Amino acid sequence: MSRIPEETIQQVLTATNIVDLVGRYVKLRRAGTNYVGLCPFHTEKSPSFNVSATRNTYHCFGCGAGGTAIRFLMEHDGLQFVEAVKRLADAAGIRIEEEVWDANAEREAKQRSILKKVHEDIAAFYHHLLLTKPVADAARQYLKSRGFTSAVAKNWHIGYAPDGDDLLRGWAGERRYSSDILIEAGILARADDGRHYPRFRHRLMFPIRDDNGTVVAFSGRVLSPDQKGGKYVNSPETPIFSKSKILFGFDKSKRAIGKAGRAIVCEGQLDIIAAFEAGVQNVAAPLGTAFTEFHAKMLKRLTEEVVLCFDSDAAGFGAAEKSFKILSPAGIVVRVASLPKGEDPDSMIRKQGPEAFAAAIEKAVDFLDFQIAHKRATQGTDMRHQVQLIEQTAVTIAMNPSISARELMIRSHAGSLGVSEDALKNQVEEFVRRRKKGEEGEAKPATSGEEARKLVESQHKNGLLLVQIALTDCEALEWLRSQDIEELLHDFPGLEMLNRVWLAHFPAGDEAALSFFLSSLSAAEEAAFGQLMARRSIEGGLDHAKATLEALKTERLDYLIRRARAQMKQPDLSPERLQELHWQVMDWHKEYLDRTKPAPDSR
Repeated sequence: MSRIPEETIQQVLTATNIVDLVGRYVKLRRAGTNYVGLCPFHTEKSPSFNVSATRNTYHCFGCGAGGTAIRFLMEHDGLQFVEAVKRLADAAGIRIEEEVWDANAEREAKQRSILKKVHEDIAAFYHHLLLTKPVADAARQYLKSRGFTSAVAKNWHIGYAPDGDDLLRGWAGERRYSSDILIEAGILARADDGRHYPRFRHRLMFPIRDDNGTVVAFSGRVLSPDQKGGKYVNSPETPIFSKSKILFGFDKSKRAIGKAGRAIVCEGQLDIIAAFEAGVQNVAAPLGTAFTEFHAKMLKRLTEEVVLCFDSDAAGFGAAEKSFKILSPAGIVVRVASLPKGEDPDSMIRKQGPEAFAAAIEKAVDFLDFQIAHKRATQGTDMRHQVQLIEQTAVTIAMNPSISARELMIRSHAGSLGVSEDALKNQVEEFVRRRKKGEEGEAKPATSGEEARKLVESQHKNGLLLVQIALTDCEALEWLRSQDIEELLHDFPGLEMLNRVWLAHFPAGDEAALSFFLSSLSAAEEAAFGQLMARRSIEGGLDHAKATLEALKTERLDYLIRRARAQMKQPDLSPERLQELHWQVMDWHKEYLDRTKPAPDSR
């Protein structure tokens, strides 16, 4: 496949004067250091469309559209990415040479091959430890307690990561793997003082495989309640691994999903393994993150129906809602299976057998019925809540791209909601129109300003603040990337944009590289970053960034404590799990008190 080298794209963006480009389509006037005009992407009477010559970006404060010069042409003229780059290159007199294979591509391919070899080798190392070495006895006992045999461990190539680093260093020395390649692979992590240490310690190791069955990452589970770190720790993003593009178990289950015409989506690795080994093989799970459009496309290739099998608590309902919002617009029918309280697929299969789990899947209800039942059970029945329920139902129906399906859902649910079919239909059509049009009702091209605004609104305020500082202060950006904040990003919701910046490789202060980074994002993400960059600069630089990160770490502890205490109130919680949560809360509470303790009086 032909490609335009990254260096060429950066050169094109640097050579393009975005004020001149936009000025061909929009009448601009100078306003301080920026230029303003009427937005070309939605109808407005007062100009809210801003173009920054210094940042080489645009942003509309009205509809939220924004990005680089490439994105402007894509949105305004309906061009594909490569077409937009070529048009800008022609205008700048830059020659585009698309190559099927070049030195950069060859170097990147070689590096990916090395990383895959490292993962295959260390997966075998972890697996060998689990099956044969005394150091892995706790891991073997844990698997036995969960009903998993050695045959299951072999089938899924489950392994064990030792607590110390002697065995790992010995293995790496024999294989002649350098610390640098193990760090790039995510096996080792680098501390603030420059030393490196194993990312996974005393954990049960589940290899994560791509569609072809190649090991590209790991997910490590704790083996003791008092163990530090998250219950599950995944490998960091690498050139061969992006958790938003992989479903655990999909390499094994994709054939069964296609054959069954249905995919069962669970929450954890153990659930997937238990179901698969019990004969329910059309299963998969996201890797500790919400469903993505890429996941939806993966499943859509094989099936048009997904059954969500999440926890029956508020968090499980929230996860189901988020998954529905991704799956339904892709044309996938979404159903929800209800398991007994306190049970997950793994525990249910162990206690009641695979037949009971399969029966629960067969009884799965349509997501809309599930949502209505949940709302009625958790909120009031007065008129205000009834109106909210009708509006929420209309929003859910409007997400379905099929007109026929929407019509059937309106007929099926209008009566039970106490509203006429015409009234519900009008409400649904209103939400459909809102999705397709701008704020003032005019047809809106394929911009993503509203999606960008929602993305920004979904982010934690201190996370956004840290992103703003990092994008405008070179020292703060370099410092941020040196921090080990993987647990924070994994545990605490609303830090997706911060995660993007933390993982990005553009050099601090390199405007061309920053522009390329923005152009490589999705339209919604690019516009969201544009919204942040259009805000007033944050003062304080590195000191402000450090204080903000410390505040985030403290808020994470408070969030974990509140979440664990809510889980402790669940009925039918096992004594072992209750004790585990109790000790976790005590540890987090002590750390929280240490962080919030006033500094001693120095007088």
